[in-house]
Amino acid sequence: MLEIPKGDYGFYLNFTVYDNNDDVYDLTDYTLKFKVWTITYPATLVVNGSVSAVVAASGTCRYLVADGDFDTPGIYRGELELTKAGVVESTKYIDIEVTESG
Repeated sequence: MLEIPKGDYGFYLNFTVYDNNDDVYDLTDYTLKFKVWTITYPATLVVNGSVSAVVAASGTCRYLVADGDFDTPGIYRGELELTKAGVVESTKYIDIEVTESG
């Protein structure tokens, strides 16, 4: 589980994307989004931000956490959404816990 202190921002979350065979996924020509939502019903989208490839051929990318992304403690679910000409794919879920920060 990814832990993020409540209210923190201005840092990168780094990801490596793998395919179903656990090989790195070539992100070349993909547009990437980081989506996070509440796990309650109905789910509410709380983050929908652009992700930058670091080394696309190696499946590495990063998301710059913005002010307001993680202001409420709790458990969330996220994913990376990969889009290119006629294709939309989502990664495995990422469980996220926003913790109280002193």
